[in-house]
Amino acid sequence: MSKRNYEIVHQGSRAVIVTGFACLMLVLLLSGNILLYIAPHLILYAWLAVIFLVAAAGFQSYLFIAAVKGSAVDCACDGDHGHDRAPQLYSVRRSVFVFVLFAIPLLLGTLLPNSALAGSLAQNKGMNLGALPTGRGAAGADLVEVDGNQDPALKQLFKTDVYNRDYAKLGMLLYGQDVIEMKDEWFIEKQQALNLFADSFKGKTIRITGFVYREEGLSDSQFIVGRMAMTHCIADISPYGFIVDSPDAAQYADDTWITVTGTIDQTDYHGQKVVKIVIGSAEPASPAKIPYVYPDWNFASKL
Repeated sequence: MSKRNYEIVHQGSRAVIVTGFACLMLVLLLSGNILLYIAPHLILYAWLAVIFLVAAAGFQSYLFIAAVKGSAVDCACDGDHGHDRAPQLYSVRRSVFVFVLFAIPLLLGTLLPNSALAGSLAQNKGMNLGALPTGRGAAGADLVEVDGNQDPALKQLFKTDVYNRDYAKLGMLLYGQDVIEMKDEWFIEKQQALNLFADSFKGKTIRITGFVYREEGLSDSQFIVGRMAMTHCIADISPYGFIVDSPDAAQYADDTWITVTGTIDQTDYHGQKVVKIVIGSAEPASPAKIPYVYPDWNFASKL
C-alpha cells in the first residue's frame, strides 16, 4: 500500500469510528436508553460529549476529504520526490490495532440489545437487605427527638442519634401513610429508614414492585424482591431489596417482576436484623423501561 493510499484509509477509518460513536451516543440520548448506562444527573455531560464527537467527526471527515483530494494531485515533472513510499509495517499494524480497539465497543454498543441487569448482577455483588452504613456517632451516644410540631408520641417513637435525624423525619412521614409505597423516588432512603426503625414499623402495610431473586440462606418460603440502584453509571450499580415470606414462594420464578403487598416484620439474616415483608398478595408486574432507582443525597431538604 502506498503512503497516499495508507493516509486515505487511515483518515477514513478515523472519520467512520468517530462518526459512529457520535451517532451511537445521539441515538441513546434521543431514545432515553442512555439512562440504562448513566444516572440522570450526568445527561448534560453526555450531550456535551455528543457535541464534541460531532465536531471531531466533522474535522476527521475534512481530513479524509483532504487526503482523497491530495492523492489526485500529480506532479508534472519526471522527478521522484519520495512521497509515495509505503509506510512501515509496524506503523500499519499499530494503526490496525488501535482501530480495532475502538471498533469493537462501537459494534457491541450498536448490535447488542439494550437491557438492564437484574438477578445475574445481584449474584455477583450480593443483595443489600439492611440499612445502609451511616455515621451513628460513638457508642452510647445520646438519642434526640427530631425538630418540628409532630405528635410528641410519634417523635418519641422515632427518637434517634443526631446522625440519623433525617431518616427519622422520613420515617415519621412513612409512618403516617396507610400503605408505604416503595416507588422509585427515595427507594434507598426509605429502605434505610425502615431498617433503622424496624420496631416502629412492625405491622404496617407496604407495597413494592421489583424482580424476584434468591440466594443462599433463604428458606423455601422466602425470596427477595429487589431493585437495582445506580449512583453514577452502570459500573457502580448495586441491588437493594426486601426478604418476602410467602407459603407459595416457589411459584415466583427468579428474575420475574411482581408487585407484593404485605405487612412489615423483622427477621435475622446472616446474623443481621433486617426488615421482611409477610406477603398478603402478589401480582405480575411489567419491568420499567429504566428499572433503576437512584440515591437522593438531598432528600432531607425535600421532606
